[in-house]
Amino acid sequence: MSQIALPFDPATLAGAEPATLDAVGFEIGWDYAHHRLTPPADHLHGTHPVRQGWEAGRAAFGLRALKPSRHVRQWLELRLAAWLRGQSFEGVMLTPRFLSQIDTSHCPVTREPLTHGLQGPDDAVAMRAYDGAGWAAGNLLVVSRRVSDARGHCGAAQADAVARRIAAGEVASVGGLDATQWQRLASLLRLATPLAHTQVAALPLRVLPPNRLRLLNPVQALQAQLTMLFTGEAYARRMTALGALMPNSDARRQFFLFMNALLARRLAVGWTEDRARVRLALEDAWAHPVVQRRWEQLALRLTRADCERIVRLAAQRQLGGTSWRWLDDAAATDGWALASRGQACAEPSAESLAPNFPNAAPPAMQMRNILPTPATAGDGDGDRVATRC
Repeated sequence: MSQIALPFDPATLAGAEPATLDAVGFEIGWDYAHHRLTPPADHLHGTHPVRQGWEAGRAAFGLRALKPSRHVRQWLELRLAAWLRGQSFEGVMLTPRFLSQIDTSHCPVTREPLTHGLQGPDDAVAMRAYDGAGWAAGNLLVVSRRVSDARGHCGAAQADAVARRIAAGEVASVGGLDATQWQRLASLLRLATPLAHTQVAALPLRVLPPNRLRLLNPVQALQAQLTMLFTGEAYARRMTALGALMPNSDARRQFFLFMNALLARRLAVGWTEDRARVRLALEDAWAHPVVQRRWEQLALRLTRADCERIVRLAAQRQLGGTSWRWLDDAAATDGWALASRGQACAEPSAESLAPNFPNAAPPAMQMRNILPTPATAGDGDGDRVATRC
């Protein structure tokens, strides 16, 4: 059987002609072979970079290939989809292990149990929280396929607008989601979207941040810390310590009024409930008008700098629990490709993706490169973020 010799050195790949060998696609094919998996059939024609990498990997690894897990399969699928769409994919921190860490049993928007591999509306899928950034650690959410399809490319502002339309009775639902679910989706997307302090200060937190999501707006990080205070023990001591961090006596008074309103919702659930049930109850508490009003009174007395200081000190002293870390802005958005709005430097060449069959037309590729409307304010505004680990 005739074989073709392919260069394996990254430096050699970087200098290759894009039309004959795409280095990123080659690497994806190589990793498919490394885990003894076969790429989708659309990428297996002779001139395709993924096919070339896959063939080279099979020759290199043979029977020494690794056993693939569900998260390895998901990791390869995400890389392949990002490459086809010309989107940035950060490959240092965004690994199969990271995908296993953000995995969840229930969709945070619909609250329905998630399935795997059934290709149904409740299947778990990963999506970017902020479409203006690439596929990177801290910008990924796991939701149901129904939520991902309904969201499309809309951002937090568009999701909020949809929720208002449904609540006003203009439509019964959009994409199979009701008004409450669209509110949760909007709140979820805002967490990782850089916005001005005045845009988000008084908005309710309709869903608590999932694991490993990086919160770019300090006031929302403060909201999440104060809410999640009641999911653990010794909340009274930590609440007192957090109150001491308020900038003045007026803000301190509003802080305790807000915390008491939130505590009342927590006590209504009962102390015997499990952590998951308490978490949902605290999310629902943000729909209560008293909680929203108390929070607004507190938020109006805090500046962005105040929120940054409180969140940073609370994370250092573990007042919000041990799962919080404080990162500076550069570290929090490392690998997000914000300058290019989540786009890679170049897309795979059309020539390398087309089948080399005589008189064959290029395949119709379903590529969506629609970018969201830029944030009205807050791009690059701020120096600190908090992230849940």
